[in-house]
Amino acid sequence: MAEKSQTALQRYKSRRVGYLVDQEKTEPPVSAKDQYHNNGLALRLLLLFLLLPALGFFGWRAYENLPGEPLELTYEIDLSEAPHGTLMVTLIAEGKLPPQLDLEYPPGIFGKTQYGRKLLRPSAHALNDNGTMGRPLTVDQSANGWRLGTRGLNRAGFIYRVDLSKAESSEMDIRKHISTLVNGGVRFAGFEIFLQPTNSNVKNITVTLHNPARMPVLVPWPALVKNTNREHNDSAGPLADAHLGYGQGYNPTPDLATAISSGQAARNKPNFAEPVPMNLFYHPNDLADLNNALIICGNIRTLNSRAKDCVIQFATSQNWLFNDSDALDLVRRIARTEIGFFGSSPTEQITVLLATNEVQTAEGFDVYGVHTGSSVLVMIHRDTTWGMLEEQAASVIAHEMFHGWLGEAITQNDPATLWFTEGATTWYSARMLTAAGVWTPQHARQVLTDRLNRDYVQNPWRGEVSIAAAAADVMGDPDQVRYAYAGGVAASIALDQWLSRQSRMVRPLDEVLRYLYENRTEEGFSRLVLEEAVLAVTGVDCRLWLENYVYGTQNLPPVDRLI
Repeated sequence: MAEKSQTALQRYKSRRVGYLVDQEKTEPPVSAKDQYHNNGLALRLLLLFLLLPALGFFGWRAYENLPGEPLELTYEIDLSEAPHGTLMVTLIAEGKLPPQLDLEYPPGIFGKTQYGRKLLRPSAHALNDNGTMGRPLTVDQSANGWRLGTRGLNRAGFIYRVDLSKAESSEMDIRKHISTLVNGGVRFAGFEIFLQPTNSNVKNITVTLHNPARMPVLVPWPALVKNTNREHNDSAGPLADAHLGYGQGYNPTPDLATAISSGQAARNKPNFAEPVPMNLFYHPNDLADLNNALIICGNIRTLNSRAKDCVIQFATSQNWLFNDSDALDLVRRIARTEIGFFGSSPTEQITVLLATNEVQTAEGFDVYGVHTGSSVLVMIHRDTTWGMLEEQAASVIAHEMFHGWLGEAITQNDPATLWFTEGATTWYSARMLTAAGVWTPQHARQVLTDRLNRDYVQNPWRGEVSIAAAAADVMGDPDQVRYAYAGGVAASIALDQWLSRQSRMVRPLDEVLRYLYENRTEEGFSRLVLEEAVLAVTGVDCRLWLENYVYGTQNLPPVDRLI
Protein backbone atom coordinates (compact mmCIF):
# COMPACT_ATOMS: atom_id res chain seq x y z
CA MET A 1 0.00 0.00 0.00
CA ALA A 2 1.36 3.36 -0.92
CA GLU A 3 2.51 5.61 1.94
CA LYS A 4 0.72 8.84 2.58
CA SER A 5 2.93 11.89 2.02
CA GLN A 6 4.04 13.86 5.10
CA THR A 7 3.64 17.58 5.57
CA ALA A 8 6.78 19.70 6.04
CA LEU A 9 5.99 20.05 9.75
CA GLN A 10 5.59 16.26 10.08
CA ARG A 11 8.91 15.63 8.36
CA TYR A 12 10.58 18.21 10.65
CA LYS A 13 9.17 16.47 13.75
CA SER A 14 10.25 13.07 12.49
CA ARG A 15 13.84 14.20 11.94
CA ARG A 16 14.37 16.54 14.92
CA VAL A 17 12.11 15.20 17.64
CA GLY A 18 12.60 11.53 16.90
CA TYR A 19 9.06 10.24 16.79
CA LEU A 20 6.86 9.09 13.92
CA VAL A 21 3.64 10.79 13.14
CA ASP A 22 0.59 8.54 13.15
CA GLN A 23 0.20 8.31 9.40
CA GLU A 24 -3.08 6.43 9.58
CA LYS A 25 -4.74 9.16 11.63
CA THR A 26 -6.78 11.56 9.63
CA GLU A 27 -6.09 15.17 10.71
CA PRO A 28 -9.08 17.46 11.07
CA PRO A 29 -9.21 20.39 8.70
CA VAL A 30 -7.50 23.56 9.98
CA SER A 31 -9.90 26.43 10.61
CA ALA A 32 -9.10 29.99 9.51
CA LYS A 33 -8.68 31.03 13.15
CA ASP A 34 -6.22 28.22 13.85
CA GLN A 35 -4.38 29.00 10.63
CA TYR A 36 -4.01 32.66 11.79
CA HIS A 37 -2.59 31.61 15.17
CA ASN A 38 -0.26 29.08 13.54
CA ASN A 39 1.05 31.69 11.13
CA GLY A 40 1.50 34.21 14.01
CA LEU A 41 3.35 31.63 16.07
CA ALA A 42 5.65 30.84 13.19
CA LEU A 43 6.37 34.53 12.67
CA ARG A 44 7.13 35.06 16.37
CA LEU A 45 9.44 32.04 16.38
CA LEU A 46 11.23 33.40 13.34
CA LEU A 47 11.67 36.83 14.91
CA LEU A 48 12.91 35.27 18.14
CA PHE A 49 15.33 33.12 16.16
CA LEU A 50 16.69 36.22 14.41
CA LEU A 51 16.86 38.30 17.61
CA LEU A 52 18.67 35.73 19.73
CA PRO A 53 22.14 36.43 18.28
CA ALA A 54 21.66 40.17 18.71
CA LEU A 55 20.39 39.77 22.26
CA GLY A 56 23.28 37.48 23.04
CA PHE A 57 25.79 39.95 21.58
CA PHE A 58 24.49 42.94 23.50
CA GLY A 59 24.07 40.86 26.64
CA TRP A 60 27.68 39.75 26.42
CA ARG A 61 28.86 43.34 25.87
CA ALA A 62 26.85 44.47 28.90
CA TYR A 63 28.34 41.64 30.94
CA GLU A 64 31.82 42.61 29.81
CA ASN A 65 31.30 46.19 30.97
CA LEU A 66 30.09 45.26 34.44
CA PRO A 67 32.64 46.16 37.14
CA GLY A 68 34.77 43.06 37.61
CA GLU A 69 37.26 42.14 40.29
CA PRO A 70 38.86 45.20 41.92
CA LEU A 71 42.00 46.45 40.22
CA GLU A 72 45.37 47.20 41.77
CA LEU A 73 46.76 50.60 40.80
CA THR A 74 50.36 51.78 40.93
CA TYR A 75 51.25 55.39 40.16
CA GLU A 76 54.96 55.87 39.46
CA ILE A 77 56.00 59.53 39.58
CA ASP A 78 59.40 60.43 38.13
CA LEU A 79 60.81 63.60 39.73
CA SER A 80 63.80 63.84 37.37
CA GLU A 81 62.44 66.92 35.60
CA ALA A 82 60.54 68.36 38.58
CA PRO A 83 62.85 71.39 39.00
CA HIS A 84 61.90 72.34 35.43
CA GLY A 85 58.17 71.99 36.13
CA THR A 86 57.48 68.62 34.51
CA LEU A 87 56.36 65.31 36.02
CA MET A 88 56.27 61.96 34.26
CA VAL A 89 53.56 59.66 35.61
CA THR A 90 53.10 55.97 34.80
CA LEU A 91 49.85 54.36 35.87
CA ILE A 92 49.93 50.56 36.01
CA ALA A 93 46.54 48.83 36.30
CA GLU A 94 46.52 45.14 37.23
CA GLY A 95 43.60 42.70 37.34
CA LYS A 96 40.90 41.64 34.92
CA LEU A 97 40.66 44.85 32.92
CA PRO A 98 37.41 45.90 31.20
CA PRO A 99 37.31 46.09 27.38
CA GLN A 100 37.77 49.84 27.73
CA LEU A 101 39.40 51.46 30.74
CA ASP A 102 38.14 55.01 31.37
CA LEU A 103 40.63 57.24 33.17
CA GLU A 104 39.39 60.63 34.28
CA TYR A 105 40.40 63.58 36.41
CA PRO A 106 38.82 63.20 39.85
CA PRO A 107 36.33 65.93 40.75
CA GLY A 108 38.73 67.21 43.37
CA ILE A 109 38.01 69.46 46.32
CA PHE A 110 36.41 72.01 43.98
CA GLY A 111 34.15 69.59 42.11
CA LYS A 112 35.34 70.87 38.74
CA THR A 113 37.13 68.70 36.21
CA GLN A 114 38.30 71.51 33.97
CA TYR A 115 40.87 72.66 36.53
CA GLY A 116 42.86 69.47 36.11
CA ARG A 117 46.29 69.92 34.57
CA LYS A 118 46.73 69.29 30.86
CA LEU A 119 48.39 65.97 30.07
CA LEU A 120 51.12 65.79 27.47
CA ARG A 121 52.04 62.93 25.13
CA PRO A 122 49.85 60.17 26.62
CA SER A 123 50.54 56.59 25.52
CA ALA A 124 49.46 53.14 26.67
CA HIS A 125 50.83 49.60 26.32
CA ALA A 126 49.96 46.11 27.40
CA LEU A 127 52.41 44.83 30.02
CA ASN A 128 53.91 41.36 29.86
CA ASP A 129 54.17 39.09 32.88
CA ASN A 130 57.81 40.08 33.36
CA GLY A 131 56.88 43.77 33.36
CA THR A 132 58.20 44.54 29.89
CA MET A 133 56.23 46.71 27.50
CA GLY A 134 53.95 44.82 25.12
CA ARG A 135 51.78 45.92 22.23
CA PRO A 136 50.55 49.53 22.09
CA LEU A 137 46.95 50.20 23.09
CA THR A 138 44.46 52.63 21.63
CA VAL A 139 44.24 55.91 23.52
CA ASP A 140 41.24 58.15 22.84
CA GLN A 141 40.56 61.46 24.54
CA SER A 142 37.21 61.68 26.34
CA ALA A 143 35.31 64.58 27.86
CA ASN A 144 37.08 64.32 31.22
CA GLY A 145 40.13 62.21 30.52
CA TRP A 146 41.19 59.27 28.37
CA ARG A 147 39.83 55.90 27.25
CA LEU A 148 42.19 52.93 26.75
CA GLY A 149 41.46 49.80 24.72
CA THR A 150 42.23 47.04 27.24
CA ARG A 151 40.05 44.11 26.12
CA GLY A 152 41.35 40.77 27.37
CA LEU A 153 44.26 42.26 29.33
CA ASN A 154 45.35 41.71 32.92
CA ARG A 155 48.04 44.41 33.00
CA ALA A 156 48.29 47.76 31.24
CA GLY A 157 50.43 50.87 31.59
CA PHE A 158 49.48 54.47 30.81
CA ILE A 159 52.29 57.03 30.57
CA TYR A 160 51.77 60.78 30.54
CA ARG A 161 53.57 64.01 31.38
CA VAL A 162 52.18 66.90 33.42
CA ASP A 163 53.28 70.48 32.86
CA LEU A 164 53.35 72.47 36.12
CA SER A 165 54.38 75.83 34.73
CA LYS A 166 53.71 78.68 37.13
CA ALA A 167 50.45 80.55 36.58
CA GLU A 168 50.58 84.26 35.84
CA SER A 169 50.50 86.49 38.92
CA SER A 170 47.44 88.25 37.46
CA GLU A 171 45.47 84.97 37.67
CA MET A 172 43.30 85.35 40.80
CA ASP A 173 41.85 81.85 40.89
CA ILE A 174 43.65 80.04 43.69
CA ARG A 175 43.09 76.73 41.93
CA LYS A 176 45.64 77.79 39.31
CA HIS A 177 48.33 78.28 41.99
CA ILE A 178 48.14 75.07 44.01
CA SER A 179 50.16 72.83 41.66
CA THR A 180 53.11 74.95 40.62
CA LEU A 181 56.86 75.49 40.58
CA VAL A 182 58.40 76.20 43.98
CA ASN A 183 61.89 76.90 45.23
CA GLY A 184 64.02 74.12 43.71
CA GLY A 185 61.14 71.84 42.72
CA VAL A 186 57.37 71.58 42.42
CA ARG A 187 54.24 71.34 44.52
CA PHE A 188 51.33 69.30 43.17
CA ALA A 189 47.89 68.22 44.32
CA GLY A 190 46.51 64.74 43.73
CA PHE A 191 43.29 65.94 42.14
CA GLU A 192 45.33 67.60 39.38
CA ILE A 193 47.82 64.79 38.80
CA PHE A 194 46.27 61.36 39.29
CA LEU A 195 43.84 60.05 36.68
CA GLN A 196 41.44 57.52 38.20
CA PRO A 197 39.40 54.62 36.74
CA THR A 198 35.70 55.42 36.60
CA ASN A 199 34.39 52.07 35.35
CA SER A 200 36.33 49.72 37.66
CA ASN A 201 36.56 49.09 41.37
CA VAL A 202 39.93 49.52 43.06
CA LYS A 203 41.49 47.29 45.71
CA ASN A 204 45.06 48.48 46.42
CA ILE A 205 46.78 51.76 45.56
CA THR A 206 50.51 52.42 45.58
CA VAL A 207 52.26 55.69 44.79
CA THR A 208 55.97 55.41 44.02
CA LEU A 209 58.25 58.43 43.88
CA HIS A 210 61.42 58.05 41.81
CA ASN A 211 63.83 60.67 43.12
CA PRO A 212 67.21 60.22 41.35
CA ALA A 213 68.48 63.67 42.41
CA ARG A 214 67.66 62.83 46.04
CA MET A 215 65.71 66.06 46.50
CA PRO A 216 63.94 66.68 49.77
CA VAL A 217 60.38 65.37 49.37
CA LEU A 218 57.40 66.04 51.60
CA VAL A 219 54.29 63.87 51.52
CA PRO A 220 52.09 64.70 54.50
CA TRP A 221 50.85 61.20 55.24
CA PRO A 222 51.44 59.25 58.42
CA ALA A 223 52.28 55.91 56.79
CA LEU A 224 55.22 55.87 54.39
CA VAL A 225 57.78 53.20 53.56
CA LYS A 226 61.36 53.90 52.51
CA ASN A 227 61.93 50.99 50.10
CA THR A 228 60.36 49.31 47.08
CA ASN A 229 59.16 46.04 48.63
CA ARG A 230 55.56 45.34 47.59
CA GLU A 231 54.89 42.39 49.91
CA HIS A 232 52.87 44.75 52.11
CA ASN A 233 49.76 44.02 50.01
CA ASP A 234 49.36 40.67 51.73
CA SER A 235 50.23 41.96 55.18
CA ALA A 236 47.59 42.50 57.82
CA GLY A 237 49.88 44.70 59.91
CA PRO A 238 50.77 48.39 59.57
CA LEU A 239 51.69 49.40 56.05
CA ALA A 240 54.61 51.57 57.10
CA ASP A 241 56.75 52.78 59.95
CA ALA A 242 58.25 56.08 58.80
CA HIS A 243 57.23 59.69 58.32
CA LEU A 244 58.71 61.12 55.18
CA GLY A 245 59.64 64.70 55.91
CA TYR A 246 59.96 64.05 59.65
CA GLY A 247 63.26 65.75 60.42
CA GLN A 248 64.21 65.86 56.76
CA GLY A 249 64.70 68.74 54.40
CA TYR A 250 67.45 71.33 54.48
CA ASN A 251 68.35 73.81 57.16
CA PRO A 252 69.64 77.23 56.17
CA THR A 253 71.17 79.51 58.77
CA PRO A 254 69.69 78.77 62.22
CA ASP A 255 68.43 82.32 62.70
CA LEU A 256 67.28 84.11 59.58
CA ALA A 257 67.10 87.55 61.24
CA THR A 258 70.71 87.26 62.46
CA ALA A 259 71.83 86.12 59.02
CA ILE A 260 70.15 89.08 57.33
CA SER A 261 71.66 91.59 59.72
CA SER A 262 75.14 90.13 59.27
CA GLY A 263 74.87 89.88 55.51
CA GLN A 264 75.54 86.13 55.55
CA ALA A 265 72.26 84.86 54.11
CA ALA A 266 73.27 85.21 50.46
CA ARG A 267 76.62 83.45 50.99
CA ASN A 268 75.37 80.53 53.08
CA LYS A 269 74.35 77.48 51.09
CA PRO A 270 71.72 75.20 52.64
CA ASN A 271 72.85 71.90 54.10
CA PHE A 272 70.71 68.81 53.88
CA ALA A 273 69.72 67.47 57.27
CA GLU A 274 69.86 63.87 55.98
CA PRO A 275 69.75 62.19 52.58
CA VAL A 276 66.37 61.50 51.09
CA PRO A 277 65.94 57.99 49.58
CA MET A 278 65.93 57.62 45.82
CA ASN A 279 62.75 55.53 45.78
CA LEU A 280 59.85 55.99 48.15
CA PHE A 281 56.27 54.85 48.16
CA TYR A 282 53.13 55.32 50.19
CA HIS A 283 49.66 53.79 50.20
CA PRO A 284 46.54 55.95 50.09
CA ASN A 285 43.56 54.34 51.79
CA ASP A 286 41.31 54.79 48.76
CA LEU A 287 40.79 56.97 45.69
CA ALA A 288 39.52 59.85 47.84
CA ASP A 289 42.72 59.71 49.88
CA LEU A 290 44.75 59.65 46.67
CA ASN A 291 42.76 62.64 45.47
CA ASN A 292 43.70 64.55 48.64
CA ALA A 293 47.45 64.22 48.07
CA LEU A 294 49.68 67.26 48.34
CA ILE A 295 53.28 66.44 47.47
CA ILE A 296 56.20 68.87 47.54
CA CYS A 297 59.79 68.42 46.41
CA GLY A 298 62.59 70.95 46.29
CA ASN A 299 64.40 73.13 48.81
CA ILE A 300 62.15 72.29 51.74
CA ARG A 301 62.94 72.68 55.41
CA THR A 302 60.79 71.22 58.16
CA LEU A 303 60.38 71.49 61.91
CA ASN A 304 58.36 69.07 64.01
CA SER A 305 56.64 68.87 67.35
CA ARG A 306 53.93 66.74 68.96
CA ALA A 307 50.45 67.18 70.35
CA LYS A 308 49.33 64.03 72.15
CA ASP A 309 49.94 61.22 69.63
CA CYS A 310 49.97 63.48 66.57
CA VAL A 311 53.07 64.80 64.80
CA ILE A 312 52.76 68.54 64.16
CA GLN A 313 54.92 69.67 61.26
CA PHE A 314 55.78 73.06 59.83
CA ALA A 315 57.28 73.14 56.34
CA THR A 316 58.33 75.85 53.91
CA SER A 317 60.59 76.42 50.93
CA GLN A 318 60.85 80.21 51.42
CA ASN A 319 62.68 82.57 53.75
CA TRP A 320 60.49 84.79 55.92
CA LEU A 321 60.77 87.81 58.19
CA PHE A 322 60.24 85.54 61.22
CA ASN A 323 61.84 82.39 62.56
CA ASP A 324 60.71 78.90 61.60
CA SER A 325 60.68 77.91 65.27
CA ASP A 326 58.19 80.67 66.09
CA ALA A 327 55.97 79.60 63.20
CA LEU A 328 56.09 75.99 64.39
CA ASP A 329 55.12 77.09 67.91
CA LEU A 330 52.12 78.97 66.50
CA VAL A 331 51.03 75.93 64.50
CA ARG A 332 51.52 73.64 67.50
CA ARG A 333 49.45 75.84 69.81
CA ILE A 334 46.56 75.86 67.33
CA ALA A 335 46.81 72.11 66.74
CA ARG A 336 46.92 71.30 70.46
CA THR A 337 43.81 73.42 71.08
CA GLU A 338 41.80 71.83 68.25
CA ILE A 339 42.90 68.30 69.17
CA GLY A 340 41.92 69.05 72.77
CA PHE A 341 38.50 70.28 71.66
CA PHE A 342 37.68 67.06 69.78
CA GLY A 343 39.64 64.73 72.05
CA SER A 344 41.87 63.25 69.34
CA SER A 345 43.37 63.97 65.96
CA PRO A 346 41.80 62.55 62.79
CA THR A 347 45.31 61.74 61.49
CA GLU A 348 48.68 60.82 62.96
CA GLN A 349 50.31 63.85 61.35
CA ILE A 350 49.23 67.42 60.62
CA THR A 351 51.44 69.44 58.30
CA VAL A 352 51.17 73.18 57.69
CA LEU A 353 53.01 74.28 54.56
CA LEU A 354 53.71 78.01 54.34
CA ALA A 355 54.19 79.38 50.80
CA THR A 356 54.22 82.73 49.02
CA ASN A 357 51.02 84.16 47.59
CA GLU A 358 51.74 84.58 43.89
CA VAL A 359 48.64 86.70 43.17
CA GLN A 360 49.82 90.28 42.83
CA THR A 361 46.62 92.03 41.70
CA ALA A 362 45.02 94.69 43.89
CA GLU A 363 41.77 92.68 44.06
CA GLY A 364 43.51 89.57 45.41
CA PHE A 365 43.43 88.31 48.98
CA ASP A 366 46.47 88.67 51.22
CA VAL A 367 46.13 85.13 52.57
CA TYR A 368 44.93 81.97 50.85
CA GLY A 369 44.29 78.64 52.55
CA VAL A 370 43.57 75.12 51.30
CA HIS A 371 43.29 71.86 53.21
CA THR A 372 44.14 68.59 51.48
CA GLY A 373 43.87 65.53 53.68
CA SER A 374 46.09 65.93 56.73
CA SER A 375 47.96 68.91 55.29
CA VAL A 376 47.24 72.63 55.19
CA LEU A 377 48.61 74.92 52.49
CA VAL A 378 48.67 78.59 53.46
CA MET A 379 49.85 81.23 50.97
CA ILE A 380 50.87 84.61 52.38
CA HIS A 381 52.60 87.71 51.06
CA ARG A 382 56.36 87.36 50.97
CA ASP A 383 56.75 90.47 53.21
CA THR A 384 54.50 89.15 55.99
CA THR A 385 55.81 90.07 59.44
CA TRP A 386 55.39 88.08 62.64
CA GLY A 387 52.60 90.40 63.80
CA MET A 388 50.77 89.97 60.51
CA LEU A 389 51.17 86.19 60.79
CA GLU A 390 49.53 86.15 64.23
CA GLU A 391 46.81 88.66 63.39
CA GLN A 392 45.84 87.56 59.86
CA ALA A 393 47.35 84.26 58.72
CA ALA A 394 46.70 82.49 62.03
CA SER A 395 42.95 82.53 61.39
CA VAL A 396 43.46 80.85 58.01
CA ILE A 397 45.74 78.23 59.57
CA ALA A 398 43.17 77.55 62.31
CA HIS A 399 40.31 77.46 59.78
CA GLU A 400 41.96 75.01 57.37
CA MET A 401 43.26 72.83 60.19
CA PHE A 402 39.75 72.66 61.71
CA HIS A 403 38.58 71.27 58.38
CA GLY A 404 40.61 68.18 59.22
CA TRP A 405 37.74 67.36 61.56
CA LEU A 406 34.75 69.18 60.04
CA GLY A 407 35.05 68.58 56.31
CA GLU A 408 37.53 65.69 56.17
CA ALA A 409 36.78 63.32 59.09
CA ILE A 410 33.16 64.50 59.19
CA THR A 411 33.14 64.17 55.43
CA GLN A 412 31.51 66.97 53.47
CA ASN A 413 29.55 65.38 50.62
CA ASP A 414 26.30 67.33 50.44
CA PRO A 415 26.38 70.94 49.12
CA ALA A 416 23.27 71.61 51.22
CA THR A 417 25.43 71.54 54.37
CA LEU A 418 28.35 73.65 53.14
CA TRP A 419 26.89 76.59 55.10
CA PHE A 420 27.62 74.67 58.32
CA THR A 421 30.96 73.20 57.29
CA GLU A 422 32.32 76.63 56.36
CA GLY A 423 30.36 78.80 58.78
CA ALA A 424 30.97 76.72 61.89
CA THR A 425 34.65 76.25 60.94
CA THR A 426 35.10 80.03 60.65
CA TRP A 427 33.44 80.65 64.02
CA TYR A 428 35.31 77.87 65.79
CA SER A 429 38.66 78.92 64.33
CA ALA A 430 38.24 82.31 66.08
CA ARG A 431 37.34 80.52 69.30
CA MET A 432 40.31 78.15 68.95
CA LEU A 433 42.71 81.07 68.49
CA THR A 434 41.27 82.68 71.60
CA ALA A 435 41.61 79.48 73.62
CA ALA A 436 45.18 79.01 72.36
CA GLY A 437 46.14 82.52 73.48
CA VAL A 438 46.96 83.65 69.95
CA TRP A 439 44.08 86.16 69.89
CA THR A 440 42.60 88.10 72.77
CA PRO A 441 38.83 87.74 73.25
CA GLN A 442 38.43 91.42 72.39
CA HIS A 443 40.28 90.99 69.07
CA ALA A 444 38.26 87.87 68.20
CA ARG A 445 34.96 89.66 68.89
CA GLN A 446 36.04 92.63 66.80
CA VAL A 447 37.03 90.42 63.86
CA LEU A 448 33.71 88.55 63.97
CA THR A 449 31.64 91.72 64.43
CA ASP A 450 33.30 93.48 61.50
CA ARG A 451 32.87 90.48 59.25
CA LEU A 452 29.22 89.86 60.14
CA ASN A 453 28.29 93.50 59.65
CA ARG A 454 30.14 93.87 56.38
CA ASP A 455 29.46 90.51 54.72
CA TYR A 456 26.08 89.48 56.21
CA VAL A 457 24.05 92.36 57.61
CA GLN A 458 24.89 94.80 54.80
CA ASN A 459 25.17 92.23 52.02
CA PRO A 460 22.77 92.71 49.06
CA TRP A 461 22.13 88.95 48.95
CA ARG A 462 20.58 88.97 52.42
CA GLY A 463 16.87 88.19 52.24
CA GLU A 464 17.10 87.44 48.51
CA VAL A 465 18.49 83.93 48.74
CA SER A 466 18.89 81.47 51.58
CA ILE A 467 22.24 81.03 53.34
CA ALA A 468 22.30 77.36 52.37
CA ALA A 469 21.63 78.07 48.69
CA ALA A 470 24.34 80.74 48.58
CA ALA A 471 26.87 78.43 50.23
CA ALA A 472 26.09 75.55 47.87
CA ASP A 473 27.72 77.58 45.07
CA VAL A 474 30.96 78.65 46.76
CA MET A 475 32.53 79.66 43.46
CA GLY A 476 29.82 82.12 42.51
CA ASP A 477 29.59 85.90 42.72
CA PRO A 478 32.09 87.41 45.24
CA ASP A 479 29.31 89.07 47.25
CA GLN A 480 27.47 85.76 47.30
CA VAL A 481 30.54 83.92 48.59
CA ARG A 482 31.07 86.48 51.36
CA TYR A 483 27.38 86.28 52.25
CA ALA A 484 27.52 82.48 52.36
CA TYR A 485 30.53 82.36 54.69
CA ALA A 486 29.39 85.17 56.97
CA GLY A 487 25.83 83.87 56.93
CA GLY A 488 27.11 80.44 57.91
CA VAL A 489 28.96 82.00 60.84
CA ALA A 490 25.88 83.93 61.95
CA ALA A 491 23.66 80.86 61.57
CA SER A 492 26.04 78.70 63.61
CA ILE A 493 26.16 81.25 66.45
CA ALA A 494 22.37 81.74 66.37
CA LEU A 495 21.73 77.99 66.31
CA ASP A 496 24.04 77.47 69.30
CA GLN A 497 22.23 80.15 71.32
CA TRP A 498 18.78 78.89 70.35
CA LEU A 499 19.70 75.32 71.30
CA SER A 500 21.13 76.60 74.58
CA ARG A 501 17.81 78.24 75.48
CA GLN A 502 15.80 75.18 74.43
CA SER A 503 17.98 72.57 76.16
CA ARG A 504 19.53 74.68 78.97
CA MET A 505 22.92 73.32 77.91
CA VAL A 506 26.07 75.45 77.81
CA ARG A 507 27.55 75.53 74.30
CA PRO A 508 25.39 72.71 72.91
CA LEU A 509 26.88 73.03 69.43
CA ASP A 510 30.26 72.02 70.87
CA GLU A 511 28.75 68.72 71.96
CA VAL A 512 27.03 68.31 68.60
CA LEU A 513 30.38 68.64 66.80
CA ARG A 514 32.03 66.11 69.08
CA TYR A 515 29.10 63.76 68.56
CA LEU A 516 29.41 64.10 64.78
CA TYR A 517 33.14 63.36 64.99
CA GLU A 518 32.80 60.36 67.28
CA ASN A 519 29.92 58.88 65.24
CA ARG A 520 31.18 59.72 61.74
CA THR A 521 30.50 57.23 58.97
CA GLU A 522 31.56 56.75 55.36
CA GLU A 523 28.22 58.16 54.21
CA GLY A 524 29.42 61.61 55.18
CA PHE A 525 27.75 64.74 56.45
CA SER A 526 24.24 65.74 55.36
CA ARG A 527 21.33 67.86 56.58
CA LEU A 528 19.65 64.77 58.01
CA VAL A 529 22.83 63.78 59.85
CA LEU A 530 23.04 67.25 61.42
CA GLU A 531 19.38 67.22 62.46
CA GLU A 532 19.72 63.76 63.99
CA ALA A 533 22.90 64.74 65.84
CA VAL A 534 21.24 67.83 67.33
CA LEU A 535 18.26 65.74 68.45
CA ALA A 536 20.50 63.03 69.95
CA VAL A 537 22.64 65.53 71.90
CA THR A 538 20.10 68.13 72.99
CA GLY A 539 16.73 66.44 72.60
CA VAL A 540 15.64 69.41 70.45
CA ASP A 541 14.09 69.09 67.00
CA CYS A 542 15.80 71.81 64.93
CA ARG A 543 14.21 71.05 61.55
CA LEU A 544 11.77 73.98 61.53
CA TRP A 545 14.44 76.41 62.78
CA LEU A 546 16.80 75.37 59.97
CA GLU A 547 13.99 75.51 57.41
CA ASN A 548 13.15 79.09 58.37
CA TYR A 549 16.55 80.67 58.92
CA VAL A 550 19.05 78.62 56.90
CA TYR A 551 17.13 76.99 54.07
CA GLY A 552 14.62 79.83 53.98
CA THR A 553 15.15 83.59 53.69
CA GLN A 554 14.01 84.77 57.12
CA ASN A 555 16.54 87.03 58.82
CA LEU A 556 18.42 85.32 61.63
CA PRO A 557 17.52 86.34 65.20
CA PRO A 558 20.07 88.66 66.86
CA VAL A 559 22.94 87.12 68.81
CA ASP A 560 24.62 88.52 71.89
CA ARG A 561 27.57 86.18 72.47
CA LEU A 562 30.23 85.81 69.78
CA ILE A 563 33.02 84.12 71.73
